[in-house]
Amino acid sequence: MRGLIPVSRTAQVVGRYLFLLVVGLLWALDVVICGGVFIVFGDIADMGWIGTLAAGAFIFALAVILGSVLLACAYRFTFRKMMVASGVVLVGLYAVIALLSRLPVDWQWLLLNITDFLTIWWHTALVLAVLCLLAYFGSMLIAIRIYRAKEL
Repeated sequence: MRGLIPVSRTAQVVGRYLFLLVVGLLWALDVVICGGVFIVFGDIADMGWIGTLAAGAFIFALAVILGSVLLACAYRFTFRKMMVASGVVLVGLYAVIALLSRLPVDWQWLLLNITDFLTIWWHTALVLAVLCLLAYFGSMLIAIRIYRAKEL
């Protein structure tokens, strides 16, 4: 076994990805139901139904994107290698942000344009949907390819 998750058939790879969708949907449903209960009983009425649905959609997108990436990595890497890679990614993100703050060129206009674009709710939903689809299907194809390489 070279990775964290043992694999015996391609159907298991696809099944794990379908299970990821189910878990993401259940988690989002849990957030929406709990938010609805809080709204009905008046604990967080200022959030409203739109905020509750947005939180559920965000939880689903987060579960699908992060779950897809971690699932594909788990077919190839051991736990220790995945932890080291997570640390490297975090340090790399910090380094990129630190370097961006030192640039002599004014790049804040790009961030302002991106955030201005994402203030419209359907733009944000569209971007999240595209990211979810790319992460999910791209990760599944990579995981199937890793499995087939192990099978030989």
